[in-house]
Amino acid sequence: MKSKNKGLLSIVMVLVLVLVTACGGEKKEVSLGSTESGSYTNDYFGFSLTFPKEWVYQNADQMSELMAASVGAIAGDDKAKGKMLDLSVAKTLNLLMASKFPLDSGKAGPSAVAVAEKVSMLQGIKSGKDYLEASKKLMTDSKLPYKYKEITTVKVGGKDMDMMEASIDAGDLIVTQDYFSTIIDGYAFNLILTYTNDETKIETDKILESVKFK
Repeated sequence: MKSKNKGLLSIVMVLVLVLVTACGGEKKEVSLGSTESGSYTNDYFGFSLTFPKEWVYQNADQMSELMAASVGAIAGDDKAKGKMLDLSVAKTLNLLMASKFPLDSGKAGPSAVAVAEKVSMLQGIKSGKDYLEASKKLMTDSKLPYKYKEITTVKVGGKDMDMMEASIDAGDLIVTQDYFSTIIDGYAFNLILTYTNDETKIETDKILESVKFK
């Protein structure tokens, strides 16, 4: 995989995750939260975490642009899927994106992303596990060669969240993402931590340990 594409790889994987709710739910005003150097807080979801102050973070508009740029990587020549992805991008609540390296740097490194999607009108999605299972099906149908581990339930910030590990071979490294999902007030709330080796996993583990739910 060319190095210039590695910076967008995690966004592609996140975009596949939120595609599952592209056709469900009604729009509702929620807070996108507040991101500062080294921290993120969202009172609506009762969620907060910290990340290294030297990391780069994106605002909601920048996140939307990055996800839109990744549509073609998943849809390919499938116009119907492209339209579905475009809808998904428009409906996703982009809450947080923080990464060790700028996404246009050509470097693959650790990152933390938080997104949410309304799911109360989507049949069958009653838990984080349901959401991840549906996401896994879509990811399996994509052209990207993911490998998965069994979905488990873990405590994150004192809250039960369902967790799925997905990894992909980027050529000279393995990119792994831990997806954490739970339903909060009718929304699928998702935290996605990306790492490329044991050293970078230590960095994302520290972020996970900092998570707090009210």
